[in-house]
Amino acid sequence: TAGFIMQLTNSLVTICCNHVLSMTGGDIYISVMTIVSSVRQLVETPIYALTEGSSPIISYNYGAKRPTRVKKAGSIMSLLVFAYTAVMWAVIILIPHTLIQVFSSDASLISDSVPALKQYFAAFIFMDLQYIGQTIFKSLNKKKQAIFFSLLRKVFIVVPLTYLMPFVLGMGTDGVFLAEPVSNVIGGSLCFITMLCTVLPELKRIQKNK
Repeated sequence: TAGFIMQLTNSLVTICCNHVLSMTGGDIYISVMTIVSSVRQLVETPIYALTEGSSPIISYNYGAKRPTRVKKAGSIMSLLVFAYTAVMWAVIILIPHTLIQVFSSDASLISDSVPALKQYFAAFIFMDLQYIGQTIFKSLNKKKQAIFFSLLRKVFIVVPLTYLMPFVLGMGTDGVFLAEPVSNVIGGSLCFITMLCTVLPELKRIQKNK
């Protein structure tokens, strides 16, 4: 259910972004968003593979009451995700044309996509916090938390900001692309901190009772 809601909310955000971009930037910026979204899917797939691949290991050791292995698996997963993200973030900031040209060869479209891509991925590292936190919640069968934080970041943060920043704050198309990093910082941090504050004490209790 949590995975389904994550995909559903991604679709909702895409609809809202295209709606606002059509009013503030026209068709060209809808094309820019398509490229940005495509780059995101390309970059996020290995992160998804790392987190989902770690989930059975975390679940098994949690069920077997081996809290030390749960923490070790979570730590290794987090390190791998952060290392990969750091490399890809450097590529996006330093040589964004490399990724954009995979999806378009139009010079004007590439020119408009470069600043949009950098804005969209400005706080890319914070997205890892969301992925890690939700993976731990799902692996430990904490479905309510996983679903809540999926809805929080996408529905209650990104969607309002997608309309607030371009129109109320007068940021135009920049506001649409900057809504994502702002939501990553807020939603990702809240998810990760909540995970640490709820899961670590529980693992300590399991270790103490063994």
